[in-house]
Amino acid sequence: QAILIVGGGQGIGLHTTRAILSSTPSTTRIVIFGLHADPSLASLSDLHPGRLLAILGNVTSASDRQKAVDTCVQKLGGVDTLVYCAGVITPIERIDKVDVSAVERTYAVNVFGAIVMTQLCLPHLRRSSFSNPTNAARGKVIILSSACDSTVTYMGWMAYCTSKAALTRFVQLLAHEERTLSVQGVFPKLTRTAMAKDLIEAKYKDVMADHEIERFRVWDAIGDAMVEPPEWCADAVAELATGRWAGLASGSVGNYDLHVP
Repeated sequence: QAILIVGGGQGIGLHTTRAILSSTPSTTRIVIFGLHADPSLASLSDLHPGRLLAILGNVTSASDRQKAVDTCVQKLGGVDTLVYCAGVITPIERIDKVDVSAVERTYAVNVFGAIVMTQLCLPHLRRSSFSNPTNAARGKVIILSSACDSTVTYMGWMAYCTSKAALTRFVQLLAHEERTLSVQGVFPKLTRTAMAKDLIEAKYKDVMADHEIERFRVWDAIGDAMVEPPEWCADAVAELATGRWAGLASGSVGNYDLHVP
């Protein structure tokens, strides 16, 4: 199995990479693509020789995107499974003050990056699905979205919330058009990542409402029950990506523990 994980070098994507490598045979190989590569990837690659390739690049760059897919084809023989974990929360700013060009950059990563990476992979995903019609891992697209797409709102989060809303609709429409593929949107819950750290430490105090910031501090004090370790969502994504769980129907978008109870 050839798996491409966009944003697989940090956060939930990194833990997904670890979970897949630790729970699959040597024939399962991964290309991770993104701007960031955690230092632990070197030792992970040594631990699983020949199974992990890292392509440093920007998902907003056409040449970098093409390089990532070409590497999958040349080194892994194609793309059986696409996992899109890349995403940014910034800019966090009120609508009356936000720099619209910054909002466009958010959409470039959160929405257009997912669309174009999927488009580039589609011929390979279709081929994999046709060749393995009963394998839940082949011809699968997993996209991390957010419950901020429709039901969660915070002051200053317009760019993030609206881009995630667009991403959720993309998942649904892609599944509608590509009937031979399995396409799923996965919501992490509040997860202990760099993004959550900034919120807990009140980095956006002058933008978000005081009670909104206090909410994150209270959740942090409660612990894992409210601010989850990234492994929890990552383990579920790994289960979906490797076909051990089929997950919800194609086109479904929901919390990771609905896909993998």
